[in-house]
Amino acid sequence: MKKRKRKKGMYIALLVLFALLIGSLYNSLNGNPLSKWLAERELQHFLAERYPEKRLRIENGFYNFKFKNYEYRVKEIGADADKGEATEYEFSVGGWIPKVKVDGIRSANLDMPLMERLSGEAAAELRAAFARQVPAVREVTVQLEVVKGQLAENAAWTSSLKLDEPLYIHVVTDAAGASKQQVAEAAGEIAAVLDAGGYDYGHVTINANVMDDKAGKDGKDAYGYVKYVARFDKGGKVSAEDVEEVTK
Repeated sequence: MKKRKRKKGMYIALLVLFALLIGSLYNSLNGNPLSKWLAERELQHFLAERYPEKRLRIENGFYNFKFKNYEYRVKEIGADADKGEATEYEFSVGGWIPKVKVDGIRSANLDMPLMERLSGEAAAELRAAFARQVPAVREVTVQLEVVKGQLAENAAWTSSLKLDEPLYIHVVTDAAGASKQQVAEAAGEIAAVLDAGGYDYGHVTINANVMDDKAGKDGKDAYGYVKYVARFDKGGKVSAEDVEEVTK
């Protein structure tokens, strides 16, 4: 009798475990009603707060299992909408506490030529600043966003330029003879330069590359291959344990 109860208990436990596994797999591929409801509610609040002057309608969203986000098309309702010409924007919402990650209206109104010019000017300034403190720096890329009308078309780059989003900065260094500790120290020196210069940055990535004799030949692999990767946010620190070694 006891053996029969024990088998029954094990059977029930296996069924519960199986159901949990199926549920977890389903959620990872399709999301769940609660998270979808929270994501749509967050998008509604975001649109009302950010674009109160626009008449917008959220279309049915879907779960993007690759990026773990809910993707939505948002239509702008107006005179053109009656003619079947409503403008559509793509929005992405994700996270345990749902937040808008992609704002299609903002993306459609970015001033790309001005952004490209200012990014180049910022990168050139940072290359010079880093070179004085971190000789291993070989390349700097800066990503920034400027909405049309936010700045004058002839605006010049300066670290005090008022942007509504922080900079993303990518740095390539020479990994020749470098250890994880040395990469971490270089990250600290890069952060010190940024902080001393008053740069409003959000995230920095560093690729420490092996620049062998083949690098740059035929226009390929100008900076060799990645040996170490380090990342930090403003106010953050990098230790040797945080540096990732990339295996070829």
